[in-house]
Amino acid sequence: MLASDAKSEPSAGPSNLEPVRPVLVYTASRIGLFLVTLGVLYLLGLQSPLPLIVASFVISGLASYVLLSKQRDAMSARISDKVDRPKPQDD
Repeated sequence: MLASDAKSEPSAGPSNLEPVRPVLVYTASRIGLFLVTLGVLYLLGLQSPLPLIVASFVISGLASYVLLSKQRDAMSARISDKVDRPKPQDD
């Protein structure tokens, strides 16, 4: 079997990013929502830096509370599973 054959076969186990995927998806979604809000407010004429950033932060925070509830729940479940899992004993 060649090394290139091994790469093309799907792995039976989870990928290395699988444990942190919900956290990455939620974080990337929050950042994206902030950047979109920042751009829209800038195009609407709010061009002073401090009010632009503060308004974008507040609006994107409220929007993420409504729009990203599914991703937030998945992230929270993943983190609580990780915290609740007992640590292996080193004897």
